[in-house]
Amino acid sequence: MEKHEAVLAELEQMREGAAALMRAKLEAVAKQVRDLANRLAGDLDVVVPPDLEALFPIGAVAEHLRSATAPPPPQVQPALALGLEALRQLDGGRAQSEVLLELLRQLGPWCGARAIVVLRDGVVQGWSGAGFAAGDPARTWRAALSDSRTLTKASEGIPVLVRPIDDAVLSGWFDGSDRTLLLVPMLLRGKIVGILAALAGERGLDAALVQQLSYTVGLMLETLATRSAAANPALAEPQDLTGGAAAATEVPVEAPAAPEIFELPPAAAEVHAAPAAAPRAIQDAASTMQLPVPVTPAVPAPPPVPAPPAVPAPPVRTPEEERKHEEARRFARLLVSEIRLYNEQAVQSGKLAHDIYRRLKEDIDRSRDMYEQRVSAEVRAASNYFHDEMVRILADGDPEALGM
Repeated sequence: MEKHEAVLAELEQMREGAAALMRAKLEAVAKQVRDLANRLAGDLDVVVPPDLEALFPIGAVAEHLRSATAPPPPQVQPALALGLEALRQLDGGRAQSEVLLELLRQLGPWCGARAIVVLRDGVVQGWSGAGFAAGDPARTWRAALSDSRTLTKASEGIPVLVRPIDDAVLSGWFDGSDRTLLLVPMLLRGKIVGILAALAGERGLDAALVQQLSYTVGLMLETLATRSAAANPALAEPQDLTGGAAAATEVPVEAPAAPEIFELPPAAAEVHAAPAAAPRAIQDAASTMQLPVPVTPAVPAPPPVPAPPAVPAPPVRTPEEERKHEEARRFARLLVSEIRLYNEQAVQSGKLAHDIYRRLKEDIDRSRDMYEQRVSAEVRAASNYFHDEMVRILADGDPEALGM
């Protein structure tokens, strides 16, 4: 047994010696490989530099390709400006409804769908709109002011920018649009009476110009009752007198044609003149035969025809009186237009039931008091402009519809 163990121990020793020799040789080879790898890595940095642009420059080519494939710059739309013609059209309105409808039309280039709503007793009611895809849905809008925080803000005199989708009332009115909506308070006689709502369109929304137009229209409505019926000369096209046009050509003024002169009919005494004398031969025969000369009996003149009674001519007004009457007419038209503007639904129902006055008694009486305070007693005694405008504007020409 001992001999066998000695042989086994010798074999294990030989195995370990062989393994140590192999490890030493492998380590030597590995060291050589590592040294060679380090040298190759160093040579690699020399052959392939870190900055590849130095090996193969393509910067100029890349810049050329970028410029060739870059999208064209966006076309800048020329800025629109509010022209004199727009102001002339607004100045041509002689009633509130005419001016406000013209405002909605003129806003077209600077926004999309737009509408005017009126405020009354905590309720916001659509009045009219423009620019909608189908018809005029604004006429059916109605909501409690407290249901919309945005409309409440505008009713307090604060212009607001909002997305309709963020406000329940406005979302229903503008089909949940996420475009920007501008709300502009409309002031009349120091009171917020309505709101202009202007939604961004395809060209966007020019909020500043929408506010400018709203402000201009507000001033026009304030002075509507006192403005002349003629166009404002400040908006007229200027006459060019530059250069050689300064010498104005005199236009000859033709003298007025003289009135025709009609011949008067002959007087009655001339029409019924005395009969001519008897012929000479008959007179001679009568003297020979001693016969009486026949005498034609005189025809009595017809009784004078009495002249028809003179119709008194209407009193001729002085220019100052005519001016007062024109101002009274315009003021009455303005007051009655306001009544219809803020009570369109009641007016329509009253026309059908012939009781407009009963439905709008408070507004009509208040406006009539304002008319009587403003218009002199002489003008009121010679006219009835306030009633005439009620028949024309509220009753559409049917006096019975007033129910007065």
